[in-house]
Amino acid sequence: MKTFRDPNKDKQKGFSVLVEQARLKSVCSIEGCNTGLTLFEGPGSDSLCRLHQLECVEYGGYGKIHRPHTFHRADICECCEQDINTDPRWKKAQAFFGIVLTEDQKHEIKRRYNHGDHDFRKADGGSDAKENINAYCSFCHWVKTVINHDVRHKQ
Repeated sequence: MKTFRDPNKDKQKGFSVLVEQARLKSVCSIEGCNTGLTLFEGPGSDSLCRLHQLECVEYGGYGKIHRPHTFHRADICECCEQDINTDPRWKKAQAFFGIVLTEDQKHEIKRRYNHGDHDFRKADGGSDAKENINAYCSFCHWVKTVINHDVRHKQ
């Protein structure tokens, strides 16, 4: 069973690292966030502020460091307004499979079900900024993708 990293056990970075961060005026790599880098070691410590660091998958969030738009996922779809936490399919699926999902398993499913989708594709000049990301459930994401012809096949 996967357990998430406990942020209370994160150690503070060494003094020399903190001095170097301050000297370089290092800020979070998430577009639009100009907060200084986290003071703590752990996932994302070299590129994220503490808030975004705690939103990483390793801490139980949705964000992946190498995919900045994932930090803007949400539990409620902006299109159909379905809240994954109150979706009746949880009970149906658990009954069908004869199991009770753990919180870690539910989180993994939510992470895969909720998408952060670019309003304007990066290939067309869009960015990973929050203003350009919509939170969609997987169904609405695919509807939007098909309608907008967002999937472009390599020639």
